[in-house]
Amino acid sequence: MKKEGLSFWPVSMKKYKYIACCLSLVGILLGSGCATYRAPAVQRSVWDDPSPILGNIQGEVKSLSLQQIWQILLTRNSNLNSFRANADIVLDTPDIKGSLRCRGLIVYQKPENLRIIGSKFTATLFDILSTGDKFWLYIPMEKKLYTGSSDTFHRIETLGINIFPGDIATLFNYKETLIGEKLALETWPTYWLVHLLDMDTKFVNLKGNVSLDRINAEVFRYDLFNPDGSVRLQALFTDYGTYDGCRIPQEVHVRWPRYETTLTITFSEVAVNISLDPKVFTPTISKKVQTIHLH
Repeated sequence: MKKEGLSFWPVSMKKYKYIACCLSLVGILLGSGCATYRAPAVQRSVWDDPSPILGNIQGEVKSLSLQQIWQILLTRNSNLNSFRANADIVLDTPDIKGSLRCRGLIVYQKPENLRIIGSKFTATLFDILSTGDKFWLYIPMEKKLYTGSSDTFHRIETLGINIFPGDIATLFNYKETLIGEKLALETWPTYWLVHLLDMDTKFVNLKGNVSLDRINAEVFRYDLFNPDGSVRLQALFTDYGTYDGCRIPQEVHVRWPRYETTLTITFSEVAVNISLDPKVFTPTISKKVQTIHLH
C-alpha cells in the first residue's frame, strides 16, 4: 500500500508542475507583448474622418493661398453649363423599410434646372423636376403630382419621404453659395477647409464649409448650416473624372442629419455641356393626374 501511495503522489506533482510551467510561460509571453490581444480598432465614419477619401488621391501636396483656391473653385464651376448622366440611386430614410434602390437619369442645366427620373425594371417610380423656384414630383403608380417651392423642405406623408430639390441642384452649382460670402481658410496636412461666413448680422455665422484636397484642389466635401448652427446638408464627392474639360465626381453621397435621410448617386455615361431641349425642364401635367400643392 505504501508503494502504491508513493508511486501515485509523484505523478500528481508532475502534472502540477507542468500546469504551473504553462501558466508561467503564458504570463511571460503576455508581459513581453508577444501574444498580446488587441481589440480591433473602431471604424470611424467617413463623415467624421476624411482620410479614406484622401488616401486614394496620389500626387504632390500643394501650397496655395485663399485667393488662389477661391479662383480655382469659381473657374471650375463656371465651366459646367449642362450635365446629363445615367445613375444608380440609393435612398435611405427612416420611414422606408430598407433602401430604395433604382436606376435613373439625371439632367442639369445652369443655374438651377434639374430633373431626376428613377426607374425599376421598365416602370418609372418617380420623376422630379426643379426650376429653382418651384419643383414637381410625379408618381406614376399613384397618378399624383406634388408641387411646391424648391428652397423649402417638404414632407410627403403617403410616401414617407422628405424632398430637397433645391439642395440637390446646389451640388452642381456651389458658385452661387460662394459669391458674396466672406471666406476664411484652414490649412491641414492633406486638405484645405474653406469657411463661408455670413457677416450680414451683428454676429458672425458659419454658413458652410468647402473641403478641398491639397493635391488636385478638388472639392471632396461640402457642408451647409442652418442659421441656428445645426447641419442642414453634408455631401461627399469621390472618384473624379474629366469630361470635356470639366472635372466631375463619379459618386456623390448626400445626407440631411435632421431627417436621418441619405442619398447616394453613382454616375455613368456622363455627358457635359451638351445642348438640351427646353422641353426637358417644362412640366407637362395630364388632367388625369391629381395635383397636390405642398406648403
